[in-house]
Amino acid sequence: MIVCNTSPLIALSILGKVDLIEKAYGNWVVPDKVMLESTIDGKPFSEKLKNVLSSHRMSVMNKSNVSSYEIYLDQGEAEVIALAEEIKADLLLIDDKKGRRFAELKGFKVVGVVGFILKAKKLGLIAEIKPEFIKMRQAGIRISDTIYRESLALAEEIL
Repeated sequence: MIVCNTSPLIALSILGKVDLIEKAYGNWVVPDKVMLESTIDGKPFSEKLKNVLSSHRMSVMNKSNVSSYEIYLDQGEAEVIALAEEIKADLLLIDDKKGRRFAELKGFKVVGVVGFILKAKKLGLIAEIKPEFIKMRQAGIRISDTIYRESLALAEEIL
């Protein structure tokens, strides 16, 4: 089971690739706060995400964990990690550096949207990563030049 945070979902929505989460990793869920952050009226792709995420929404039961994690993280990431603990998730899809570090300290495997795109290519779910990265960058999603080049090399799509 994979638990997803907001920013990777928005990036995958921009690419039209949210459906690849299940194809790459199987069952996945989002906590309530991620659902709310991803579907704010007026945000790009909010309606599309509302339809997709409604069947993957899961509430966190242990609100005290969320509160204690919010000392370090935003509410969405705090709920992602608390929910992951409750359901004993296999993987977390998080882009934020602080959230990733915190999840790793809690013992979780973490992947960001760039790693997800690389895995999708490896599984044959997408043909090339470069066009996907270009779309994300054009939409304002930050991918450092170093990560961009390293990812292209890993995907054997050298510039």
